Amino acid sequence: MRSLLKRICLALLSFIFAGGLFAQESIIIMPDITTYIESGVEQRQVFNSEDISQSNTESLTDFLESQGMQILTYGAYGLEAKPSIRGFTDETVRVVIDGVCVNNAQYGTFDFTSISIENIERIEIVRGGFSEEPGDEGAVGGTIYITTKKQTIEKTFTSDSSIKTFFNLNFPLDTFSQSLNFSTPLPDDSSLKLNLKGTFAKNLFLFNSYNNILKQRENSRVIDGQAGINYLKFFGNGNSFSTGELFYIGNKECPGSENETNIGLQRDYDNNLTFNLNFPEFLKVLNFKNNLAWLYNVRFYDDNLGHTEHYISTIKYKGTIEAKPAPFYYQNAGLLLNFVDLKSTTDGNHFLFELALTQTCSFTFLDHYTVSIPLIYKLSGNNQAFIPKLGLKGSWNNFELILNAYRMVQFPNMDDLYWQDSVYHGNPDLKEESGWGGEITANLFKCVSLCAYTNYYENKIQWAGTMPQNVSSAFYFGLDMLFKKSFLQDRLLIQANAEYLYTALLNKKNPGTYKKKIMWTPDWTGSLTVTYKTDKYALNLNGSYVGKRYTSNANLYFMDPYFLLNASAQMNIQTENFIFTPYLKLSNILNTDYEAVENYPVPGISLTLGLKFGTRSH
Repeated sequence: MRSLLKRICLALLSFIFAGGLFAQESIIIMPDITTYIESGVEQRQVFNSEDISQSNTESLTDFLESQGMQILTYGAYGLEAKPSIRGFTDETVRVVIDGVCVNNAQYGTFDFTSISIENIERIEIVRGGFSEEPGDEGAVGGTIYITTKKQTIEKTFTSDSSIKTFFNLNFPLDTFSQSLNFSTPLPDDSSLKLNLKGTFAKNLFLFNSYNNILKQRENSRVIDGQAGINYLKFFGNGNSFSTGELFYIGNKECPGSENETNIGLQRDYDNNLTFNLNFPEFLKVLNFKNNLAWLYNVRFYDDNLGHTEHYISTIKYKGTIEAKPAPFYYQNAGLLLNFVDLKSTTDGNHFLFELALTQTCSFTFLDHYTVSIPLIYKLSGNNQAFIPKLGLKGSWNNFELILNAYRMVQFPNMDDLYWQDSVYHGNPDLKEESGWGGEITANLFKCVSLCAYTNYYENKIQWAGTMPQNVSSAFYFGLDMLFKKSFLQDRLLIQANAEYLYTALLNKKNPGTYKKKIMWTPDWTGSLTVTYKTDKYALNLNGSYVGKRYTSNANLYFMDPYFLLNASAQMNIQTENFIFTPYLKLSNILNTDYEAVENYPVPGISLTLGLKFGTRSH
């Protein structure tokens, strides 16, 4: 199997490097910082590096939560946290980093602590199943696009040091974090970037137990580190080659639920190696992009029940060709190949092949109207699906109207197919989950967005008895509301969003859940962020809300809504060659006693003190 993967890798490398024969000598054209194709009608919520930096959040999930996204978190820093979009979570929310979909093939999710938030240049959130980018491979709930910081044409160095306290007198200084980033130009139109980050989190916070007794969270320590290196080379006419290596190691104590006695220890070793070869003027008419990635994920887990090991080796290739033969017409076509080799003590040894063929055509007429038609065919193991989408947009001076319709498809992960222990076992005969969705969006004055959407979803995979089955179906209806506006000559920025969601389970074979709401899914979520900034300082106040959630599909019990209030302040001190930015952040200022997942305590109030340091460009 390994020799087969090597031959496939070599064949793909030979194919993508063949395009170098067409390179021409010309001036260097710096590439745009994007992870997506030119949009026709796709609606995105965008955050840049300045938004991320001024929030002073310690992780990507903290930032997403501050922007009103529901996060199913199982504790403090480093422990499992899963974003939920429009009631969908886990593998139905795709994560794409620099064009590569990084959802784990075994269990479908992505470990958000494995990427340093200081290394992120841009975040785009696409809600729902309509997307025009082939990298999401057919998302259902939505897609989170992440663009990492690229090398610059100047030598730069930045550092971020922080300490955090949960005001626990037994352990007053709880979390320590340090990141270092260095970028430098090299001879012959090339550059190099290095980044390092390490975190020690004892996670000894206080919480009120189920019987209202103040307790200290134990067995929750996380020690992790990240290291990355990227090389970028231009070779005429804007053509570029880049390669990057990102390594993550994490040692995580998993305390389980509030009264859990079976304490776990999880050790993660992740290695992501990528190669990118881009020809923006291939044959003078095409933008030809190639991406080859090797993702190697290793997880060891120990608890009272024993020891498990999981080795996942994934080779991914994505090639896209874009063309704009006329001002009114845009076309792209893409090929995605995944080769997954799994060796697991719970899933056994298996090989998975996935293929996706994509195309998006978009054309504009009468200067105001755009039609976009993304089409995807995907093959995954024994399952295959055709995923059509259609988008229409009308644009005028201060008003846009967007109509989208799409099919949604989610293939079973390898745990669903192959899991095996003394009680439960996977089901290799599972079919893909599928459904249909539609949206209508109005954008007003380039600052307000209102979206109404509906989805019908069927063949949802649920563990019924001792094995998973395609047994569930559900109806979704919701409203998304976004607001973003600058005032006082861009010194004051106000951002707000809210989402209302109604769900109903439609499996008539289960009368106990028929027409009931989906568990863990809140009726309302939202956030409000106010940022005031000058050249000398920045102040940030953020509030986020998560509404009532039922603890089971029978809707017998529910968890109370909660509101989190956070604030941060930073000061910029500049000298001729350096920038110093001391900052502080108060999280959960109201010391709200809440749980994102039932019986998994999360921290109350905390204070973070930090110092960012960087060199100035001239």
